[in-house]
Amino acid sequence: MSARTEEDGMTDPTQRLNPDLSRRRFLQGTAFAGVAAFLAACTGGSNDSGGPSAAASGNANIPTPPPAPSASEAAAPTPKPSPSGPLHWAQWPAYIDLAGKAGEAGKYAPGSSPTIEQFKKKYSVDVDYVEKIEDNKVFYATIQPQLQSGASTGWDMITVTDWLAAKIISKGWAEKIDQGNVPNCTGNLRDALKNQTWDPGNDYHYPWQSGMTGIGYNKKVLASAGKAEPKSLTDLYALPANRVSFLTESRDTFGLGLLKLGIDPNPQTVTADNLQAVHDDIKPLVAQGLIFADNSYLKNFAAKKTWAAMVWSGDLASSGTEGDTFVVPTEGAMIWTDNMVIPKGATNKYTAELMMNFCYDPKIAAQIENYVYYICPVNGAKEELEALNKDAPLDQYHLELLFPPDAVVAKQKNFQFLSPDLETQMDELFLDLTGG
Repeated sequence: MSARTEEDGMTDPTQRLNPDLSRRRFLQGTAFAGVAAFLAACTGGSNDSGGPSAAASGNANIPTPPPAPSASEAAAPTPKPSPSGPLHWAQWPAYIDLAGKAGEAGKYAPGSSPTIEQFKKKYSVDVDYVEKIEDNKVFYATIQPQLQSGASTGWDMITVTDWLAAKIISKGWAEKIDQGNVPNCTGNLRDALKNQTWDPGNDYHYPWQSGMTGIGYNKKVLASAGKAEPKSLTDLYALPANRVSFLTESRDTFGLGLLKLGIDPNPQTVTADNLQAVHDDIKPLVAQGLIFADNSYLKNFAAKKTWAAMVWSGDLASSGTEGDTFVVPTEGAMIWTDNMVIPKGATNKYTAELMMNFCYDPKIAAQIENYVYYICPVNGAKEELEALNKDAPLDQYHLELLFPPDAVVAKQKNFQFLSPDLETQMDELFLDLTGG
């Protein structure tokens, strides 16, 4: 295994691990340095990360939760209901522990997730777990009309990124979580993820995973094409555009685009001219065949259609093919947190709360992390991971995906909460790039 320089930020794997070994990790104590800072940056709580503070003004715009009900509106405690189902959960691909053929394919099939099967057995309720979400805005468009009209979305739980979770909550479109039903969440949520301006008491959300957006590429494909592995965003832009993909998540693509131009992607300081500059920098690549992809970039990598791309940090490790590699660009990376939210009118709200609580059991959280390679929000999962993986050490590359070192934490930027004007402009510019 060859080591990368500290400037590059992460160790480079020689190849994808054996599938069985790659699910089992020995976590060394030193690997946990910097995790608290990473999570703080994910929340926008660190000024160094470029995230807006609670008092931010100007271009930053952080939604606030709906008004609390008055004393007369507050309902008296009611007896706990029985679990009902099936629990309808809209989730991103490659985002829960999978076993067998589904684990190797990186695609959920009924019966393939130990966590879901254990939940079903414990509560005698079925789970309709659907890899429905490929892009926040596209998914939001499928539920916004129902939320606006007061109708059920058909989902009992959804997993969406900070900015969208905050928007749904601020509009009063999320069910309030009964904290008495989620003692694992209240007891085990990492401190760095608490007290969000948009939901300070976690009345409407609990984090699912945190992660980074950076560069992914296939070492073998690039080598056979005679191309150098991209270490920077400048390198990525220089590859043949028809073999590269950027993300359909505009915040990720524009955030990294700002970093490529040497502009801090801080919502408090980014200007309309900055966004225009990113658009103008990408536009020539579109004419040369650049595509925009959601999680479908995994299929494109597998088919060797894509050589390099903007990707999310855990995907290639959990669901990629041999030679697929994630790196933090020398310019920096985007950071974010995806969150569990119960949409208004959910039929099985209590069962959704039980699932939240179940996943915040440190043993279950460790089981999930042992597959997804993202950053866990659950206190106590570290020790459970150590016990789970005591017989099979994890290499440094995969370890650093779970617990980014200080050199990586220092490069993380949060580009989540934009003013309405900036968001409108970014949407228009992005539409021009993607064509729809």
